[in-house]
Amino acid sequence: MRAGRPIRVRGAGRRGLTLIEVLVATAVMALTFTLAFGVMMTTVESQNESLDMQQRYQSGRIALERMGRELSMAFVSLHQAEDKRTITLFEGERDRIVFDTAAHEPLTRNARQSDQLELAYYVKPMTLEDGTRTDALVRRVKFHIDDRPGDEGREEVLVEGVHKLELQYFNDIQEDWESDWEVQIDDAQEMRERLRQVQQLRDSVEDLGSDDASGLAGSVVAAEADKQIEGAEQELMDGLFLPSRVRIRLTLEGIDDAPIVMETQVEIPMTEPLWF
Repeated sequence: MRAGRPIRVRGAGRRGLTLIEVLVATAVMALTFTLAFGVMMTTVESQNESLDMQQRYQSGRIALERMGRELSMAFVSLHQAEDKRTITLFEGERDRIVFDTAAHEPLTRNARQSDQLELAYYVKPMTLEDGTRTDALVRRVKFHIDDRPGDEGREEVLVEGVHKLELQYFNDIQEDWESDWEVQIDDAQEMRERLRQVQQLRDSVEDLGSDDASGLAGSVVAAEADKQIEGAEQELMDGLFLPSRVRIRLTLEGIDDAPIVMETQVEIPMTEPLWF
């Protein structure tokens, strides 16, 4: 070893991290991970909300289509057995409707079901699996028309997260929308018999008007009698007609208090009761 030459030790002059620097670095990393996790969770929640809204909208659209198809084949009937075990009805309120329809299609063999059934649509509060409360659009179905209209039946939930269901019924005579509509035929046999008598009178009057032997006087009498018969028939039929159209508005819960409004109108072709 040469005298006077300094000896250099490996690692000399290097400085390690202090405790404060380690703590600051750890805090910065923790804050970075927290912010990243928060952004990720916000993105996931927004995606889940978007998926929930898409599913709710799809369910609402399908429910409106189904409701419209069944309402388009609504009816009331004057055909009734002697024991009066069948009573048809159409009861429409602002937020609830019960009606008979011929739109049923049995899906199983030997189900002993016809194309006629009783349906009801309304909004009902319910509890979800996670314990939260919500309102849902419910469809109640009774596969056999009986003498207890509006009661019993099987419920199924069509749409969850429903704000409200609004219904209106168009009156052709008044040419305006009404908030409720009620038709219930309890004694169909008596009503059918009275209508049959009116029809027989009308046939007799038509024969009188077409009889050449009666001449002009017979035609005048027949015309006047026909007006009276038409008035009597209208009086009998008053309260038995269904609305020609039903307006349905379904409001669903949206994101950030922005509701989703879905609306449609349904035409009912068979507004007169079946009695022939």
